[in-house]
Formats: sequence, structure tokens, C-alpha cells
Amino acid sequence: MTQLFLTKEQLTELTGYKFHSKQALWLAENGYSFDIRSDGRPNVLHQQVIERQCRVEPKRRRSEPNLAALD
Repeated sequence: MTQLFLTKEQLTELTGYKFHSKQALWLAENGYSFDIRSDGRPNVLHQQVIERQCRVEPKRRRSEPNLAALD
């Protein structure tokens, strides 16, 4: 099964930092959403990294035309 969050190694590879505080600072400066675990390590979703690295845009709902505006 695929892990939901990045591992310690993946987080270090992504940010270039080993210290949790530096990782969190880098993530914030680069627009990543994350939570801080009780041990101080940032939690980053794999899906977020994949979307950013592959530039996959989230699916957007197609809006329906407002036909009432034509009256």
C-alpha cells in the first residue's frame, strides 16, 4: 500500500534539510501545505507533491450557464 505521507528520507530529499524547523520553513516558503507531528516533523501528503511536481491541476467542476439571466 502506498504511504499517505512522505517519509523522513523523502522529506529531506524534497527540502534539502534534515532539521524539522528548516524543513517546515522551506515548505511554507514554497507553498506546501503541511501539519506538524507531535515529534516536530512536518507531515506532507504524497498527493500534494505529485500534483506540484507533475503540475496536475485539480479537477474543477464545470459551471452551468445561468439561463435565468437571459430573461
